[in-house]
Amino acid sequence: MATIRKRNNKYQVQVRVKGQFASDTFVNLNHARSWIRQKEIELEGRVLGKRYKPKTMLEILNEYKTKITPLKKSSQNEIIIINALIKHKWIHKPLASLCSSDVARYRDVRLQTIKASSFAREFCILKHALKVAEVEWNWNVPNNLLSNIKIPKVHSKAIRRIDDTDLERLLNASAQHTNQYLKPIITLALETAMRRGEILSLKWSDIDMHRGLIIIDNTKTGFPRSIQMNDKVRSVLTSLNKQDELVFPISVNSLRLCYQRLCKKLGVKVRFHDFRHEAISRLFEQNLSIPHIASISGHRTMSQLFRYAHFKTSVNAS
Repeated sequence: MATIRKRNNKYQVQVRVKGQFASDTFVNLNHARSWIRQKEIELEGRVLGKRYKPKTMLEILNEYKTKITPLKKSSQNEIIIINALIKHKWIHKPLASLCSSDVARYRDVRLQTIKASSFAREFCILKHALKVAEVEWNWNVPNNLLSNIKIPKVHSKAIRRIDDTDLERLLNASAQHTNQYLKPIITLALETAMRRGEILSLKWSDIDMHRGLIIIDNTKTGFPRSIQMNDKVRSVLTSLNKQDELVFPISVNSLRLCYQRLCKKLGVKVRFHDFRHEAISRLFEQNLSIPHIASISGHRTMSQLFRYAHFKTSVNAS
């Protein structure tokens, strides 16, 4: 039995099948009805001891995006990747007729336009979605579909320090950018070694001007830390208007796009993550102790920390 109630321009849906219960909320009535049909089949399968069999990879990815992705710290990036994935034709093909050759063709086509590291991220999401569907949701899925697909090895490239001239051009151009937060964000990344996600998650309640501390609760590792402000960081934060709960009320995608466009315009090849490498390398050059640097960067092991320490060559330093 299914019921649909409209409240505040949304549709609240409940499904009951012989003691099994499920509910959800939708903004579109057709989506709500489609969900009811799918959920009734799933619940009936549970009652009869049968495993639900999704029709397409699209169904699996949509469920994964709804239930699993929001729990991740990198959820916004993963949503972008999944939205790009579901545009490919093989994702919509019936699972019963889907085979490894379909995935192999998809791999070959993607590698013509993206790097091996980017493809590896897409592939990991696909594999994890299938695994979650089988293990956690008890769905009947072709978990061996991707097992024989070879993905190219991702070779680590030597990390170079940011050239002083490129850095000066980036800072000058970002100061003139229409996005008022671009230069402050770059400065914070360069002076604190904070990750992009950590910077964009900062709230004004995390800023302790009296003690000169930035408290970072939303970290990649799950371990909170605090960073002592220097004069540049204090100046940047003082210059900002408190218009929102967030210090920088912009999305990850907005920052990514405007930064990439700026680099392309200047002809500069500097990834945003390179600012973290640069910041940590500068901390080493200040002869700070390793535990002190690790407390700032948030690294939990020395091997991870040393991957970020790069000293300038004499050519680049001159």
